[in-house]
Amino acid sequence: MAHAAEEWLDRMTTVHNQIHHTLKQINIKRSAIHIEKACKFTVNDWVLVDRRNLQIKAGNNHSLTNKWIGPYKVIETIGTHAYRLEVPEGTRWHNVVHTTLLKPFRTRDDPQDMDEDEDNEIYEVETILNSRKYAGVVKYRI
Repeated sequence: MAHAAEEWLDRMTTVHNQIHHTLKQINIKRSAIHIEKACKFTVNDWVLVDRRNLQIKAGNNHSLTNKWIGPYKVIETIGTHAYRLEVPEGTRWHNVVHTTLLKPFRTRDDPQDMDEDEDNEIYEVETILNSRKYAGVVKYRI
């Protein structure tokens, strides 16, 4: 009976070690992928901060608040994966943020890449008389 118990214990120890090794490899791989996806920023870049880890007063409904807050200006690079941000006076969170919690800020005024062919004329719209949605596309009468 004791021999069977020792065999079972050895088998369970081996399975436990295999599971531990596999989970460790998965965590290393996930960490590497997460860091690879992180953006690189330079001083004076504008970034948005992921607010999921921050305690911010957001009113009654957290689901309707913005997932990203900012923009904030990068004022210093700390190590290889952290940045010091210029945050307003009185902010109650630390101004050094890991790169995985940041994303670049883009304004809506940034010019879009338009292919301006000589064949296509660009018109200025004076007024929109009517609009309707047809097959998932909004069409305008001008």
